[in-house]
Amino acid sequence: MGTSPPILRPHSRASAADRVKRVSDPDFYAVLGVSPDAEPQAIRAAYRRAARQHHPDRGGSAEKFHQVQSAWEVLGSPESRAEYDRGRRHPGSAASAETPVPAGEGAGFTYSRSAQPRGTRTRTSQRQARRSPSADKPVAYEPPLSSPEPLNLTLTSQKVHGGFPAKGLFGGRSQRRQQRTAELLEKHVLSALPAARLFNSVSLAPAANPGKGRRRSGKAAAVDHVLVCGPILLLVSALEVPGGTASWDGASLRTSGKSLPLPDLAASARQLRTSLTQQLQQEHGAAPAVETDWQHVLLAADGDLFHPVVEPQGAGRSGPVPLAAGRAIGHLVNVLAASERANLVERRLMAALRSRLAAPEDS
Repeated sequence: MGTSPPILRPHSRASAADRVKRVSDPDFYAVLGVSPDAEPQAIRAAYRRAARQHHPDRGGSAEKFHQVQSAWEVLGSPESRAEYDRGRRHPGSAASAETPVPAGEGAGFTYSRSAQPRGTRTRTSQRQARRSPSADKPVAYEPPLSSPEPLNLTLTSQKVHGGFPAKGLFGGRSQRRQQRTAELLEKHVLSALPAARLFNSVSLAPAANPGKGRRRSGKAAAVDHVLVCGPILLLVSALEVPGGTASWDGASLRTSGKSLPLPDLAASARQLRTSLTQQLQQEHGAAPAVETDWQHVLLAADGDLFHPVVEPQGAGRSGPVPLAAGRAIGHLVNVLAASERANLVERRLMAALRSRLAAPEDS
């Protein structure tokens, strides 16, 4: 029987000096029991041994297991390991201030871009790891709130938009998964970013005859969740995974001897970006520059936000690695918070997304 999931709290905004102090103990090399000059193969072997030894299902502590995972996420990637080593040699450097806090029980989510798992490649991976100063500025609105168009004040202030339409007799499980994911995003992402908004069940194409309160056809291509903050649209899908571990080769997720299909969020992101740009140009004569990213979120059946543990495999990995919910949340917050306009609410973009909701009356 698995252990109860740890209680997680949103990551508090600490000063750079405080973060450096927190990450200095424990040392990631010490966590894995290897020397700082260990070869990559030795680090991988040490990680596997430590993960087996400290896994909660084998009697280990959740805190130690999460420290092992955090150590691997940094030391397992040549780029993040090099950044971490620079921070160890120069504790006052920016790199050390951005090193991820070990995610122990009660430690909260880690919002460091340097904590990307091995193989993570996204459209936003080259952004600065640190949180943009704009994310903590007062929320700005475009067009200003003095204009009643294109969205009234109530809807502009609303952080969650759209529900999940019924999908027949066998749609209950899918709806529960969508609702569970939406609640996690609202609790941990929207609370961290005042300008962020969440849209659920969003069609990739505009409706031919959009009408107030009208539900869209279930056959229309759609994405479960779209996070918006400033100029960034972040597509999210969720999948319930039965096993405690999984592997990812860039194309398929395997767990418990099965291959689980994942939607092509990269293609969906391209389609949504193109169609939204066209819609906004038609409606307003201009469209804001929009960036897109995407993330697959994995949900454990027992509610543990740090399961399953995913290990990327193969040389041809591409795209973001699917992540357990607790780790995916940190990635999502970082992507949105890294924008230079992370405090912006783009009301025209919000209105366009609302016109594509499968169940707008549930908002």
